[in-house]
Amino acid sequence: MFLYKAIISGVILFIVPTILGLLLLKLFLSKEKNNIVLAYILGIIVEFAICEVISVPMIYLERSFTDLVKLYSIIIGILSFISILINFFNIKSIFKNIFQFIKESPKILMIMAILLIIMQSYVLVGYMHEDADDATYVATATSAVQTNSLYKYSGQTGSEVGEHLVARYRLGPFPLYTAIISSLIEVHPAITAHTIFPIIFIPVAYMIYGVIANKLFNGNKKNVFMFLIILSLLHIWGNYSVRTNFTFLLFRIWQGKAILANIIIPAVWLMFIIAEENDFKFGTCLFMFITILGGVLTTTMGIALPPTVLMSLALVYELSKIQYRDLANKENFNKIKNIIKCFICCIPALIYGGIYFLG
Repeated sequence: MFLYKAIISGVILFIVPTILGLLLLKLFLSKEKNNIVLAYILGIIVEFAICEVISVPMIYLERSFTDLVKLYSIIIGILSFISILINFFNIKSIFKNIFQFIKESPKILMIMAILLIIMQSYVLVGYMHEDADDATYVATATSAVQTNSLYKYSGQTGSEVGEHLVARYRLGPFPLYTAIISSLIEVHPAITAHTIFPIIFIPVAYMIYGVIANKLFNGNKKNVFMFLIILSLLHIWGNYSVRTNFTFLLFRIWQGKAILANIIIPAVWLMFIIAEENDFKFGTCLFMFITILGGVLTTTMGIALPPTVLMSLALVYELSKIQYRDLANKENFNKIKNIIKCFICCIPALIYGGIYFLG
């Protein structure tokens, strides 16, 4: 039984997100089609986005949790099958790229960075952090699994009247993602949140920082791993307040707000950098669009913060490159178009924001 669950968990938690990400890279960013780290990041965000799109309507339609799991599984299954078909003959190149990366990396720095990340993940897996917000995040996920319903009962009291009816919670239903994953891997939501998710999301946060560093340092792997080591030390010693993203990363990464601070917002930076490098082509703009959509799942603050970050980046970076002495220059219009494209990528947040205020 343990071996069966271990295999299922490995497929659901590691292989499926990677396959989903490889689909996007193959279709829209062919020069990065073998980048398995970027693929895994994209795959996780795609899962968030799909969960958000299907969860909110099903909550308001009062469908069952079983229906949600079935629909989610069908969508993920279809996308994974398509990805396997179009990437089948690319598997050898993917593994070759991985071995080449390991071969070119400074071994000592790479091992130090990996050990530090593993150590940070192990603290939450091997020990336990109790948090009052689990009365919302973990209890809501558990309620969905045990009652086969979606936000019908309060996770705190079990009543049909309570905080679960407020749009603030229903529009950012990250607990349902926890419930779906726990159902698929057949592990209790509390164990999934406290033990499984730290193994996934803490490394994902560092993957995002690593890809950003790789672009900022022009592929200098020594600088990338040095950056990750320094960042790890900052995180480990960052508990000077319960409000810092350092604390949220290492104390309660299974909560939506922690995902927002440590994965979604850094991912917005990463996707903007990728889009800018590729002249804001459709595929890279789609990455930004999906990231904004996935951010809404984490918490209703995901409606406001990711688009704010994206538009701030777009305005500052693109406006700084406008040639004000030659306003008729064609390049100036391209910069304005890029800003408009970024705004279009924020549409998911605008839609859910409108639902929030109208509801």
